[in-house]
Amino acid sequence: MTLLRMIAIHLLAVLVGTVLVSIANTHVDLQALARIGAEIPFAVRLDASLRDLQGFAPTLLALLLVGFSIAFPAAGWIAALLGGGIWRPVGFSLAGAVAVMVMITCITLVYRELLGSTITPIAASRELGGLLTLSAGGLVAGLVFAWLKPASR
Repeated sequence: MTLLRMIAIHLLAVLVGTVLVSIANTHVDLQALARIGAEIPFAVRLDASLRDLQGFAPTLLALLLVGFSIAFPAAGWIAALLGGGIWRPVGFSLAGAVAVMVMITCITLVYRELLGSTITPIAASRELGGLLTLSAGGLVAGLVFAWLKPASR
């Protein structure tokens, strides 16, 4: 596999993760508002999603680029140690999900420890269900990476 193709596959996985995590972030927050009685029409959901893709996604993309650059090689190495096969898609998927979880946890820790803030900056991750929903975007990105990247020989 050429280096250029490998970079393209990695960037595609980062883009998929960015879009999915950003949209998940928007909708977890909107669902929290809906649970307390706010009406959220489809047009508002769409507008909020597009605004988050403009505002949140660029920073998220940079963070996922770094996170996936660490997580995917580690997952590939571990999958190879386990004999490849089913371990490749499982490993890359879990690596993508864990990368998102670690990134969000680190952001929260920076706010808490360095800035002395009690606010979780990514509101969607305040509850476990929200964090898992955001991590699902990383899981899908890892699966895309596994599907497109041929197994090493």
